Amino acid sequence: MKQKSTHHSGIASVTVTLLTLVISLHALAGERLLIQLRDFTQVEVKAAGFTLPHDASIHIEALGGGKKHDNRFDRVDLFAYGWILNSETRERVWVMNYDNTENQNKDRMFNGSLQLPAGSYEVYFAAYGFQGKSGFGNIELNIDRRENHDAKEIKKEWGPFSWFYNFFTDDFYKDWEKRAKNWGIDISLSDPTVDEVTFNAPKEFSNILYKSSKAGENDYVKQGFSLSKPTSIHVYALGEGVNDDELVDYGWIVSTKTHKRVWEMREENVTHAGGAKKNKKCDETISLDSGNYVLMYVTDGSHSYLDWNSAPPNDPFHYGITLTATNAADKLNFKLSEATDFKNIIVELTRIGNDETRTSSFNLKEETEIRIYALGERSLSNREMADYGWIINAKTREKVWVMEADQTEHAGGSSKNRMIDETITLQKGTYTVYFKTDDSHAYNEWNASAPIDRKHWGITIMGEGVKYNPASIEKDVSPKRSGVLAQIIQVRDGEDNSERFKLEQETHVRVYALGEGQNREMFDYGWIENALTGEVVWEMTYSMTFHAGGSRKNRMVNTTIVLGKGEYLLRYVSDDSHSYNDWNMDAPDDPTMWGITLYKENE
Repeated sequence: MKQKSTHHSGIASVTVTLLTLVISLHALAGERLLIQLRDFTQVEVKAAGFTLPHDASIHIEALGGGKKHDNRFDRVDLFAYGWILNSETRERVWVMNYDNTENQNKDRMFNGSLQLPAGSYEVYFAAYGFQGKSGFGNIELNIDRRENHDAKEIKKEWGPFSWFYNFFTDDFYKDWEKRAKNWGIDISLSDPTVDEVTFNAPKEFSNILYKSSKAGENDYVKQGFSLSKPTSIHVYALGEGVNDDELVDYGWIVSTKTHKRVWEMREENVTHAGGAKKNKKCDETISLDSGNYVLMYVTDGSHSYLDWNSAPPNDPFHYGITLTATNAADKLNFKLSEATDFKNIIVELTRIGNDETRTSSFNLKEETEIRIYALGERSLSNREMADYGWIINAKTREKVWVMEADQTEHAGGSSKNRMIDETITLQKGTYTVYFKTDDSHAYNEWNASAPIDRKHWGITIMGEGVKYNPASIEKDVSPKRSGVLAQIIQVRDGEDNSERFKLEQETHVRVYALGEGQNREMFDYGWIENALTGEVVWEMTYSMTFHAGGSRKNRMVNTTIVLGKGEYLLRYVSDDSHSYNDWNMDAPDDPTMWGITLYKENE
């Protein structure tokens, strides 16, 4: 973690003597070998630490590999190289690169001295990839040591096509294995007053509250904790960012009271973590009020402690997230707890696949605070949602909540995976919840990286707050027809429907109608006739409609008219396409009400 240092800052001064005739790594006469990291055929990164009781000079001999790059592809010059960190500040004080090394056969050699102030240091060496020649020319690949390159296993896996695999890679892997055995770094000392004090790297932080490090692919950390009083917490987190404004390996903290993120890794508070440009680091102190929290940390499917597909960060063994107290006394304020997120469930529409629309209604007998947790897909435009949910008042058919793209947060995996977790208050009444998906990227049918919490793809409604009363909730209700004068809904293609109704006195009537219209013309629409004379007393025209969600041709009317005493005929017609459950474009937000409904306004 970053701390103010009394030593001079920046990269320590380096005196380099290149030995062009050296054939293998060795320590100069009279020097004591302090650290030796060799043979990277089985391990990608090795590390060790040492302590200097006073200022001293160390001798470094290192053999790695690589060539000069223009850094257009998020690469460093060398694919096998070493570096040294200050254990206290976690900052790099020396690194092996193309410019400070010399050619040694096919590899790169560093041989020189480094003056360091008193302190503890960590030596790292990584060999994450390789550039070599195959039967088809020069290639550059990541070396994943979890993959088996044994000839028998390759033949078993590839069968009659094993020759094809070997043609491209056989010479490549033979060359890599031979050279990787010789790669490594030696640290030597000639000062007799310095004891050989070494330790396992990385050096442990002080006052650790919680630590999750050495994160692999598709990792998912979810840890609850509580604070008994306001506390300052230091966050040290390493992750990966693929674009200027998008992190794919990162962490955040959520308040269980508000379900809002009180802290998260984002482009504004991360810096380059060394190695590949996409390596990101957050190293900051935050202040949290007393209360309950959930810490989250997620990774995508590549570039992790288990296998770096580009140069690793400077502090690879801390890949993940660590919380520490700023002083020992504050550790007493912190307590780990179970991350219990889902309780008092009212509606659960989840694990929703492609081209689905699901709905459920519930009744509130009193004003109630509810929590909405929803995961969906953002469209290519990034301004709208492709898979999303919404809630309507079952009586008025008005939206009371909708999952808006600009209100969502990244849900892990592909950047189009979005989530929202918020609390709202609903008045007494009946409500209908919807969730709809388009034709791609939904539960178990992902066309890009899946979200972290894939099983909750959809929407979940829960009771929230200390005043929550389970007795005031009716689940899975059918919205009542209270106040409905006449209704023609769920209209299919090519229908011509009517329903007769009678008014005993002049009445304010609310008309709620959905239909298809385009180019200022309606194709699915309703109207009201005088049952005795056939006179049209009201008609749904394009000019009175507005967008009903989904395709722009979905049109809606929600208005109030006055009808006198008498008998009436409610009518609705549809053309030969785009109707209830047979949509040829995106469905409206209230699909089950495709048609027309008349309500007594005062009821």
